[in-house]
Amino acid sequence: MPKLNAIYHRLWLAGLTRQARPLHRQKLMQRTIHLTELVDEHLVWSKDNIFIKPIPGYLLDHEFWEEFVCSSEQLFASATGLLLSYVWLVASPIDFAIAIEERIFPSTITWVAWRNIVHDVLRNMDTVAAQADQRYHYGELRLSRLNTLYRLNIATFSARNFVYGFMSTPTCYKQFFERNFGWIVAAFIYITVILSAMQVGLATSRLQNNVYFQDVSYGVTIVSIVVVLVVVVSMLAVWFVLFWFHLCSTINHSKRDLAKRSTMRRNV
Repeated sequence: MPKLNAIYHRLWLAGLTRQARPLHRQKLMQRTIHLTELVDEHLVWSKDNIFIKPIPGYLLDHEFWEEFVCSSEQLFASATGLLLSYVWLVASPIDFAIAIEERIFPSTITWVAWRNIVHDVLRNMDTVAAQADQRYHYGELRLSRLNTLYRLNIATFSARNFVYGFMSTPTCYKQFFERNFGWIVAAFIYITVILSAMQVGLATSRLQNNVYFQDVSYGVTIVSIVVVLVVVVSMLAVWFVLFWFHLCSTINHSKRDLAKRSTMRRNV
């Protein structure tokens, strides 16, 4: 899990050092389960969604562990941590039924077989916890904070990471601005209410001749105008940068693809 391990020392900002909630709790929290094949995205959540990797069949094969996994310290740590995460998620028959329904578990595995695996893990919990990959010191991780960490962290900073963050999302500009600048609408509503209240106050005889209130109203009005202009200019600047970034990325990708195709033709 290179993406998460690159920001491991900042993961405390994105999650807590506790086990992930079982699947039935995820359902009670009205989270929609989305399947992913990337281990880095396993147990990452956003709003009312959580991403879960279906359990790989080899994790349930003892011979596979002995032949391939146990010989590599890194593979063993990753596989042990991943198996531990399913012990967190599937802790009761209800969780098991959800795992089958959501295709997290294959339909061929039985509750009795899974319970025996969990008993073996729990019997050696101290060893398992010590040998698991460091990512599994944390349970669920918040996607919005992972995106921020990936954009601003020195070790992972790049133009691509700054635009896409930890996990790429739809790049439609409308969705981008709705997702990142929705708070601006609320801010504008508050500013409008404050300015309207001040306008009413200045129309009253008591506040009309109040020098202090007039100074405050003047200051708030100027600040509001400046803030609106700065926000509008900033949004246009962000749109301009994103447009050219995606355009240049598309051109570079087309050039690399054409060069690759030309090389393949020459080799043929």
